[in-house]
Amino acid sequence: MANTNFSSLTEDGKVVFFLGLSEKVLSVFSQKEDQILAQEVIYKCWEWLKDKENIGDILYELLDNEENGITIIQEMSDNETDVMAWNCIIDAVAYTSRKAFEREGVKYYPEPIALVDDTLVDHFIDCFERCIENSDSYIQRINFLLDDYKNGNIASDLRTEVLRELQIQN
Repeated sequence: MANTNFSSLTEDGKVVFFLGLSEKVLSVFSQKEDQILAQEVIYKCWEWLKDKENIGDILYELLDNEENGITIIQEMSDNETDVMAWNCIIDAVAYTSRKAFEREGVKYYPEPIALVDDTLVDHFIDCFERCIENSDSYIQRINFLLDDYKNGNIASDLRTEVLRELQIQN
């Protein structure tokens, strides 16, 4: 498994780790509509990171809505790469939702979110490695970027910086 310094990241840095690598995963979806949906969901997480609005429940709804939640879509997929990619997206959204709820001071989390903690990164990386070639180099790059971030060297639009660093076409 790739070496990450996840535990030493700031709270925001941890969210960026999930979201940044999830952006890389978007390109592997076999269905264009899945890619678009995943992109929208991840973008909503970036918005939370930037504005810190009270949207923990909205993020959770994106995961677990009975009609169009991404967990349902993932369960219906029979393409293994898509399933792994959805796992990454789901982990990223669940983690961001958890952080949003924590910030809001919520006493009780929705059940799946109650289980979310920093160990989720292991599952995320496992799935990331199974759907992205040269996954280690992307993980390394995001770690370097987050080191810069910790030292205050990153511009305000974090998503743009991350996309540039991971060389993702926006």
